[in-house]
Amino acid sequence: MQTLSNQEARQLSLASLGVNRGLKTIDQVIETLNLIQIDSVNVFARAHLMPVFTRLGNYDLAEFEGLAFGAGAKPTYLEYWAHCAALIPERDWKLFEFRRNEYLNKQSIQEILKPGNKTAQWVFGELRQNGAMTISEFEHDLNKRGSSWWGWSEVKVILERLVFAGVVVSAGRHNFQRKYSLNPSFGETSGLTKDQQIQALLVQAATSLGVATEADIADYYRLTRPTARPQLKQLVEQGALEIVEVDSWKDPAFIAPGLLSKPKADVSDQRPLKLVNPFDPIMWNRERTKRLFDFDYLIEIYTPEAKRKYGYYTLGLLYGDRLIGRVDLKHERKGRKLLVQSLWHENLTEAELTEITPWLKQELELAMTWVGAETLIPPTKGNWPLMAGLS
Repeated sequence: MQTLSNQEARQLSLASLGVNRGLKTIDQVIETLNLIQIDSVNVFARAHLMPVFTRLGNYDLAEFEGLAFGAGAKPTYLEYWAHCAALIPERDWKLFEFRRNEYLNKQSIQEILKPGNKTAQWVFGELRQNGAMTISEFEHDLNKRGSSWWGWSEVKVILERLVFAGVVVSAGRHNFQRKYSLNPSFGETSGLTKDQQIQALLVQAATSLGVATEADIADYYRLTRPTARPQLKQLVEQGALEIVEVDSWKDPAFIAPGLLSKPKADVSDQRPLKLVNPFDPIMWNRERTKRLFDFDYLIEIYTPEAKRKYGYYTLGLLYGDRLIGRVDLKHERKGRKLLVQSLWHENLTEAELTEITPWLKQELELAMTWVGAETLIPPTKGNWPLMAGLS
């Protein structure tokens, strides 16, 4: 069994996740990651927009909107509960058939599908008559915000449960509101067994992550470790995955065959420092991020403001193959300003700060242009003295 250093594992992982790989298109990013997590937080830029920016730089947001959410036509990517709510390639819809069936068999879904459920039958009737609809287009006394499921209305709860089960699908979005549609393919089967679906997902997860433990791979598509473990064993026996050891990792790691002979990420490109969203697979798993990068990241959205250390929604700063800091950005859209609300480095020396600060300035200016801001406001909080670099 081959042994890798943690740095080798880190570089293989970054390359597998599309960093410094010379990716040119949004499609190439999706094909590399196999999914992009969706999140509604929009203080800087929504989470699903960021992985493409990390890998491509300043790309066309309108193009992404068209591919992801339709923009007046059928979207290229599909939405499903892959790693939380996520965009996935259309080809992978069949791999989540087992998950849709599990939801479909839940009592809560079966109650919705009963002919006697008047609200659900009304929802079905509206979708049959009108086609794709956003939640705001359903006019019903029960389509009012309540106290359950994040304050969702009863109509919204019904629709979301039906999405989990595949009875209803997302037909794109308008102003980030999901457009619900009856699934014309509901009831069709993929021809794949549950084991085949799960194994395909595990191979994709391992391929995207590069070097990953059982827990890392299972987490990619939100599978349990007891579910993943016997399937990974079979994949190794079949030669679809190989096992390696990584220095300082207590658990063995899995890699795709031939990965070790492929080129590593090139850390000396024209953009050596990159912003990374916390919902990017580079750092969405706190334990893996700490193990791989020695970088402990905790999102502080749900932390009371007075107890936050770094900021509401900080992004990681990836320099070469290291996570070396975090920045809290806010896009003040009305004033067309990008506010650097706080900026922190991880124990960088003065020499390192001198080396990295120009690249950080370049990345922040690129981000400013990308979101359509015109003025970059320096930080007033943090341990990275960037004022001079932005004046």
